[in-house]
Amino acid sequence: MAESGEHDVTQLIASWRAGDEAARELLMSLVYANVRAIAGQSLRQMPGGTLSATDLAHEALIRMLGTDAPWESRKHFYHVVAQATRQVLVDGARKRMAQKRGSGAEHVELDAALDLGTLQSDSTLVRLNGALDELADNHSRRAQMVELVYFGGLNRIEVAATLEVSEGTVDRDLRLARAWLRAALEA
Repeated sequence: MAESGEHDVTQLIASWRAGDEAARELLMSLVYANVRAIAGQSLRQMPGGTLSATDLAHEALIRMLGTDAPWESRKHFYHVVAQATRQVLVDGARKRMAQKRGSGAEHVELDAALDLGTLQSDSTLVRLNGALDELADNHSRRAQMVELVYFGGLNRIEVAATLEVSEGTVDRDLRLARAWLRAALEA
C-alpha cells in the first residue's frame, strides 16, 4: 500500500473507533484486495486445504469484524489479518482431522513442519500452531514475525517496517524462532 494508502487506513481506523460505521465499510473495501492477497499467499504455502483465497479472505474478515477489540493502527490491523488467517486455516485443519478415523494423528517430520512452504497435512499445521502458541508465550515478537511471514504473507522488509525493527533483527529473530520451533516439535 502506498504512503497515502497507509494514512487512509490509519485515519479510517480512527474514524471507525470513533463510531463511524461508514468508515468501517470504506476500510473493508480499501483493504479487501490486500487481505485476499495475504490469503492467497497463505494458501500457496499450505496446500491441501479446501478454501479458495476468496473464501479464506472472507472468513478472515468475518472473524476480524466479529472481534470487539478496536484496531489501533495499520500495523495492528494487518497483524490481526495474519492472526485471523492463521486461525481459519488451523480450524479447517482441525475439522478435517476430526472427520478422519483416529483424529488424523500422525508423526510430524521436523524439517517438513518448519518448511511451511511444503506443509502437506492438517496435523502438521495443527502441531505447528500449538508450537507457535508456546513460542508466543516465551518470545512474542519472534512469534509475531513467524505469523506475519507465513500466515500474513509479508517479506522480511515488510516485517521490519511493520514491527519497527531492523531487517537484521528480523533475520536473527526468524532464525531463532525456527530453532525454538524445531526444539519444541522434537520434544
